[in-house]
Amino acid sequence: MDTVQIAPDMVTDLERQREYVERQKSKKDAGMGLVFVDAFLKGMRDIGYKSPATALDELVDNSIQANATRIAIIFGYDGGSKKPTQIAVVDNGHGMLPDMIYFAVKWGGTHRENDRSGFGRYGYGLPSSAISMAKRYSVYSKVEGGEWYSVTVDIDELGAMAERGEKVDIPRPQRAELPDFVKRQKEPIGVAKTLSGTIVVLEELDRLRAMQGWTLADAIKSKLLQEFGVVYRHIIPHQVRIYVEGTEVQIVDPLFLMESGRYYDETPVRAHPMECPSFEAKTQAGRTGRVRIRASWMPPTFQRENPNISLQMGKENNRHPIMKDYNGLLICRAGRQVDCIRSFRWTTFQNHDVNMKIEIDFDPELDELFGITTSKQQIVIDDAMWNRLDAAGVRKMITEMRNRVDAARLEHAARVDSLRKEDEPRPSEEAMRSSEKFKQKHSKPSPKKMKEAQDNLENAARREAERSNRDVDQVRREIEKQMRDRPYVVALEPVPEGPFFRPERLSLQRRLIVNTQHPFYTHLYDSPESTQEVKDALEVLLFVLADAELDAEGDYEVFCKSARKNWSERLAHALEQLSPKQTLANKRSARRESTETEALKAAGA
Repeated sequence: MDTVQIAPDMVTDLERQREYVERQKSKKDAGMGLVFVDAFLKGMRDIGYKSPATALDELVDNSIQANATRIAIIFGYDGGSKKPTQIAVVDNGHGMLPDMIYFAVKWGGTHRENDRSGFGRYGYGLPSSAISMAKRYSVYSKVEGGEWYSVTVDIDELGAMAERGEKVDIPRPQRAELPDFVKRQKEPIGVAKTLSGTIVVLEELDRLRAMQGWTLADAIKSKLLQEFGVVYRHIIPHQVRIYVEGTEVQIVDPLFLMESGRYYDETPVRAHPMECPSFEAKTQAGRTGRVRIRASWMPPTFQRENPNISLQMGKENNRHPIMKDYNGLLICRAGRQVDCIRSFRWTTFQNHDVNMKIEIDFDPELDELFGITTSKQQIVIDDAMWNRLDAAGVRKMITEMRNRVDAARLEHAARVDSLRKEDEPRPSEEAMRSSEKFKQKHSKPSPKKMKEAQDNLENAARREAERSNRDVDQVRREIEKQMRDRPYVVALEPVPEGPFFRPERLSLQRRLIVNTQHPFYTHLYDSPESTQEVKDALEVLLFVLADAELDAEGDYEVFCKSARKNWSERLAHALEQLSPKQTLANKRSARRESTETEALKAAGA
């Protein structure tokens, strides 16, 4: 059973609803007499939401402020159509009093006017977001111990009432049965058993049907999962869990610093956090709040499926659309993202700036300094706040991150260029070839090992053919030629939680594969102090061990594989103790800064 524990602040919120309802009842009901209804409704339908997803954010905001622990977006269909004809936002919050529903569907109808404790302040969110997508919607709600009541708003009917010269008003709440497609839901919120909650059902999706990419259920679901994952990344799942058609929303962090966020570890390349300040600010009205800053920069290989090839080759991975969609200054209010500003007083974010991210999160007490709009779609930062952000180092940080990305781009280009020259054998490979005459035992591989080696060759040829979009037979011939020229080959490969090296046979070629994710690689092989001569010597050492394992048979082969696994685990723990991560990070940072300085000097020359 979905239950809501009535916390003191929830009791207070319901009491505020009662006071608000009584206060409004005591006033003379003016209906909508201050506006021309048709023009007003048409104008509110075009209030300027960036997309249907940002409009639905408003309804999710209301659910969170009602202390919901679960929110579900579910679709209703007519027949076997793949296009939703209804969308419902369901929550298990504390609900609304019946009379409060009547006021909540009106513009400005809120008991939270100028409230700084949550997301809502003006009472525009529910009606504005609903009619931006649908011309008819219903709100169902109940409080603990009560029944479901509902109000339906039909803007065609309201317009017709105005046309006939009748007093325009919203129907009064009535006890109601929930729509069948909502009642059928048992997870994540079983509405038949929940003690309280609110359901907003968008029934006539005329605006949604007219938008490209917002008609098919799968497309809508995909867009909402990303939107909610980004907007509420600091709020889910510890405060609320959000579901779209049964799938739970996962954190999507455009800075890619949250380990629980989607695509954080899609490839071994990681985002680099920046050291960021926070500070307090005060409005002219005397309100005080805090501003928090997060920032990260990502190497140019961060968004590539294969980070080891030229940036002009290969495909982009799943990170790239997120980086591109949120390219700018990310503004959050109380952890909820409000805007992404691409152009502002210091700079304009260009396409190549997708590899740097800055997030600014402010307390609601500072709304006036950030000029947040009623629809929470954008902000207009006050001059005084720009000056504070500048003093906090945000402008300098943008320049520094651009320099780091540029330097990393130059470094990657140089590395790829050097890799192109690796058609020639490495010194370690030549050393192993020359030392073969000193082997005490030259054994022919067993039929089982030869079959495995041939399978490895076929798999390698197929992978390379798919990557380079070439004929697999042509690729196989190239690999076979390389094998004749180079019987020993070193390869680097990321294998999370894998051993520090592994041997592999491609037909008659013996390959040493060094794991770039093991501490052996980061602390020793590719450490700041490791010279090329040291790398060559380490490769020879591992080649000797790999060669022995490839020659092993029976129990000795089993021993070699087991020993390699045990060595790898012990080596990882020991190296972590020998070279603490912070010390290593400082050394790498110094080396990177030196590389960047030299690269920038060369670029300037």
